[in-house]
Amino acid sequence: MKRANGLLAIGDIAAARLLLERAADAQEADAALLLARTYDPLVLGTKDARAITPDPAQARIWYRRAAELGSQHAQQRLTQMQD
Repeated sequence: MKRANGLLAIGDIAAARLLLERAADAQEADAALLLARTYDPLVLGTKDARAITPDPAQARIWYRRAAELGSQHAQQRLTQMQD
């Protein structure tokens, strides 16, 4: 998680996603939540210079996974995305 956060801090979202996906697959709720945020249009905004495009469907998948792993924040965001 520390390395993924560092990558996100410097804007290397693609590399951070790889690390976060591994951690999420290992049952880390925080990793799944953070991974979802890398796809969430509300968090990312519009397409940027790094060609990172929001993907609401992917965001919902990872928010759902984080919620299944116990993340209340993920559950709240899922509810907001359904509105």
